Amino acid sequence: MVRDQKAMASPPAALPEDVALEILARVPDAAGLFRCAAACRRWRTLVADPSFLRRRWPDGTRHPSSLLGFFGQEWCRRPGGEGHGDVPDSPGFVRAPGSVLGSERPFLGSFVPGAAGIFDRAVPLASHRGLLLVRFVPAGGAGAGAEPGVDVDHLAVCNLHSGACDVLPPLERGWFFDYADASAYAVVNQGPTSFKVLIVGYNNEGSHQYDLRTFSSGGEPSWSAPSKLFSPMEHGIFGPLKQRGAVVRHGTVHWLIWDLVDFHAIDVDAVTGRVSLQKLPAPRPRDMEYHLYDTPRISVAADETALSSLCLFREPLRVETWTRGDGGEECGRDWCRAGVVELRPPGQKQIDMPVCMCLGERSGTLLIKDLHRCMYIADLESGAMEETTDKQFCRGLDGCKTAFPVEIDWPAFFTCRLGGKSDV
Repeated sequence: MVRDQKAMASPPAALPEDVALEILARVPDAAGLFRCAAACRRWRTLVADPSFLRRRWPDGTRHPSSLLGFFGQEWCRRPGGEGHGDVPDSPGFVRAPGSVLGSERPFLGSFVPGAAGIFDRAVPLASHRGLLLVRFVPAGGAGAGAEPGVDVDHLAVCNLHSGACDVLPPLERGWFFDYADASAYAVVNQGPTSFKVLIVGYNNEGSHQYDLRTFSSGGEPSWSAPSKLFSPMEHGIFGPLKQRGAVVRHGTVHWLIWDLVDFHAIDVDAVTGRVSLQKLPAPRPRDMEYHLYDTPRISVAADETALSSLCLFREPLRVETWTRGDGGEECGRDWCRAGVVELRPPGQKQIDMPVCMCLGERSGTLLIKDLHRCMYIADLESGAMEETTDKQFCRGLDGCKTAFPVEIDWPAFFTCRLGGKSDV
């Protein structure tokens, strides 16, 4: 009996490290893995190790678990009065099927506690590596903090990895915003605690050009003066911006614009401000009837080695991808046709007039809506499509013209929250 009491009082022998790592690697989801890391200091150290995180989420590959959910975007215009602009009347975030948030925690406040109240009426504008740029309505209304008669924009940058939220200085709108869909946005992650925000607006008061304004964390607590981005007259591009939330690759910001004939990528170096435009390879309205394809989208490859152009074709249902590199041996800086993925609707269902609502770069998913407002999530690797029948999901995005995917970089999240090394 005494021997048994001594045995019970003795601490259990520690598992060998390789066994513990194997157990942790088999934890099915990120939420469970985080709970394991919080259980004891030893497991916390093992989980936060860069080699373990790379094993769990290999570099250069897409990870479906990165997709948290979507913000619905209606882009409705409300000229005049409080709340005009692109601000919805109700929360626009819906949880993705299988999201780590779980049905009991559908809101992003669980990741960004410092954003209390901001996400109640937030509109996402751009994202990059865990940073989310949003427009919001402050507690005192849209005109809070502004001089009487001055129209301002209220913006914030939320960090899904650290949980921090930085409210930016109010920005006067004036002629600079939402003129013929001519505003566009970008946020660039420049380090663990630094970022840069870039906003494009059309100056229709004299110069008739696209101007750029920027804000950098850690610098002057104010927005830069407008500087010339490019002139439509000089380039013969008079169409609207078709992808207003930029994608970012190696510090270069990319937007999509249409000149009513061809689609072009606008490339802006976030550090130097150098601007260039390049025509996308396909499709073009003069080559085929518009109802046969959807507007192309630009994205960044999982390993960030190339810029991609993806287009959803309706007959037959497929996604065609073109890529542009940095000048390597294969394509140089020209566009190369990377491949075609045939999409497979569930049960061979006929899908009428599908439209791509958004593309999740890190998760490799497309959110597609058809003519009957049914919604599907398509896997860009396999081509498999799954119809989303969750009533809350469909209700949350019903009536939205587009959606905004919210994704997370799990290795960066674990490193930031667990205090590991930052070389993942």
